[in-house]
Amino acid sequence: MKIRGDCGKDCLRCGLFRTFCPGCITRICLVAKCKRGISYTGITHPRESCRLREYCASSVIRADYAIGTMPRLKIKEKIELPKFIPVVRLTDKKSWFWNDISLPWIIVRLAELIKDKALMQSISSRGLHDFLGFDGKILLSTVMEDELLDKLTPDDYIGMINDIRPDATMTPDSYTYQDDPLCLSWEQTLKQAAYSSTFSELDIPVVGLIKGVIWKQIAWSAKKAIELGCDSLVIPSRELAKLGLLDGMISAVMSVLRKSEDAQVLLYGLSYPRRGRGKFVCSGLSWFIGAKKGFYYKGNRSSLVTDAGIKSEECRCAACKGRMAPELKDDIRSLALHNLLQTVGRFG
Repeated sequence: MKIRGDCGKDCLRCGLFRTFCPGCITRICLVAKCKRGISYTGITHPRESCRLREYCASSVIRADYAIGTMPRLKIKEKIELPKFIPVVRLTDKKSWFWNDISLPWIIVRLAELIKDKALMQSISSRGLHDFLGFDGKILLSTVMEDELLDKLTPDDYIGMINDIRPDATMTPDSYTYQDDPLCLSWEQTLKQAAYSSTFSELDIPVVGLIKGVIWKQIAWSAKKAIELGCDSLVIPSRELAKLGLLDGMISAVMSVLRKSEDAQVLLYGLSYPRRGRGKFVCSGLSWFIGAKKGFYYKGNRSSLVTDAGIKSEECRCAACKGRMAPELKDDIRSLALHNLLQTVGRFG
């Protein structure tokens, strides 16, 4: 075993070693690559912007990684989610369809509010339901860009959630990447659990967001969410699916849920049904993004609305009402509703 990790830490004096970190087990780590002379412009040293530079120094020792017993949620209410939940844009009414079809749940993104102070003020004064004119249930997504996460404290989350008043919320997000040194992904996983513990104060149901890059991190994250009292868990799935890593993430989570067969797992960012053991729920915005890019959904396939292969494609859904596919070319709202209906239809 190496005495000093690629991260620069003395393994035997590191608070993560044995309890969490198994030592350097992958050569994909960017710090390990950098030490072998492989660097990436704008990402790793010697560029000044390298966010991993401090992990190359032997003096890097974090003070405290201890996470005690999680407090129990104040509100212990099991929520029943539909098989597919559309994500909507708070800043684009073309994605709002509750007056056209029945939507028991929608998901809105906290990131939109953080990036738009005027929008945050407007919604804080009225609440999400009044702002959207929506009578169903609203789940708040805390998944957001790294640079936004670094600026938020637990008090910030609690304050914003109480101000905008969703019906349920995910626990805080964090960033964990496969090519980061394990000490960094552990730091982020532990930080996420610590922030999540403060959500026990909320008066709404809480859904546990799962983080991590190796099996042990993912399973630990899931155990902490269950310890907090979360009956439903969330896996941010879009990037994992693209990289072919989603099955491994789900497997690690399901290993923890063996004694909780009724627990729902929300695959956030996935718009296709997931087969296999477990109660899977999917959610996404691809139906709307696809429409804005001119894509027409039909069952499990999509084509450009101008594609000659669907020029005679007639649809009698609530959006098309007998129109041919090309007729939706300049009607983004109808095309988006058509795509949403097709997406919901995939789930039976």
